[in-house]
Amino acid sequence: MDSPWRNPAIVFEDLPESLILEDLKRSWHFQREAHFRWIQKVIWTTNDCYRVVLRDVEGMVGDIAKEMCNKPTAFYWLQSAQTGAPDAAEKSNIAGEVFAAIYEEWHRSSIGPNIEFGHFFAAPVRITATGPSSLPQILRAHSSLFAQAQHISSNTDNYSVHPLLPAFILVCDRRDYRVGRRDGCFSLREVASTQTVLVVLTETSQISTDVHVTLDHLERFALPIERADSTGLNVLRVPLDIAVNFVVELEGRIDEQRKPGIQNLDTRLCCHAIPVGCKREITNDPDTWAGTMRAEAM
Repeated sequence: MDSPWRNPAIVFEDLPESLILEDLKRSWHFQREAHFRWIQKVIWTTNDCYRVVLRDVEGMVGDIAKEMCNKPTAFYWLQSAQTGAPDAAEKSNIAGEVFAAIYEEWHRSSIGPNIEFGHFFAAPVRITATGPSSLPQILRAHSSLFAQAQHISSNTDNYSVHPLLPAFILVCDRRDYRVGRRDGCFSLREVASTQTVLVVLTETSQISTDVHVTLDHLERFALPIERADSTGLNVLRVPLDIAVNFVVELEGRIDEQRKPGIQNLDTRLCCHAIPVGCKREITNDPDTWAGTMRAEAM
């Protein structure tokens, strides 16, 4: 991507060497996350070709099921929560404000958020007018998506089904967030605290780790569900920011049980400037890239 980024080794050439190198390394990480954030924005808020779309109750989606990998849950958007032109055959847009609020809350509540190979808070799943409309139907479709993601990940490096994916889902069934604009700006935290989602446990709350998923800690935040199809299900309606923190906390408990290992680098996020005479691979390491950018500026 084109950007106004400038080499700090040139802009601040009078600074001590160590400070320049440290700033270049920070820039390396910042640029990777900026590219990751842009990719997620495209997936969540633009064309259907980038995300999972449920067009029928069976939930067969093909290779795009790969988007379910490396994410602890799925975020289902019912038609009632989507936007669209008044004369459109069906609503097909996901509110950008909601995505931005999710990203801000996820980033704020995570310690060193993992951005490798599409890992994120959840996989967005848009439901069309002909797709599942009730919570039981969505749960059945989720089971199908889980199986499809398992099949794809078995033959794909760096992509796997997260242990939490079969345990619970999030469902956005209405647009109830409030935005109070001041000087053309609005608060993402206000969006996150006023938008609500349904947290629904599947029948697989005991997952492949020692972590048992329950909604007990969410009960004090529970709001009226106001859905007739929730009878017999383990479901709560909570503010979006509470749901995001619930997912982050659960994933943190899973990560604590895993043996520490070397995290593979998603080189697709390394879109940094390439020093003159060097190959693209030099952008894959922050120390090497920073040292070469510093040398180029001298």
